[in-house]
Amino acid sequence: MVLERELIQSRGFRNVQEGADTVGFEIALRMPNYRGVWGSLIDGVAVTVDGQEWSREVPRWTLQGRTFSIQELRQSTDVRWQLDEVATVMVPLAGGLAVGVHDVRVDIALHAPYIPAEFQPSIFTSQRKVTVLA
Repeated sequence: MVLERELIQSRGFRNVQEGADTVGFEIALRMPNYRGVWGSLIDGVAVTVDGQEWSREVPRWTLQGRTFSIQELRQSTDVRWQLDEVATVMVPLAGGLAVGVHDVRVDIALHAPYIPAEFQPSIFTSQRKVTVLA
């Protein structure tokens, strides 16, 4: 997948099915920093869709083909979010999102080991309109 300039990728925004049920939605995100980070330095992503908010603790992350809660990522020692890799975050929402255009905002929180703790985490914000097709 070729990465777009925007943090929120236009491809990969979709509802998530488990069997016959729609259990949430996914957003594909590009690494906002100038280099990759270890999973333990990811401090979550707050998501807002059409005014409805989910805290940084809620979404589940898929990196390198493995899915993690934010607590599992914080404790990980063997996973990185690479600069050229899309991270997929899944937000639980019974019934998913309606088909159509949605206003999406993310606030990605990352720690950097070389920045003093009182200035952490760094928050990277992006907002764009994306479409659920089905």
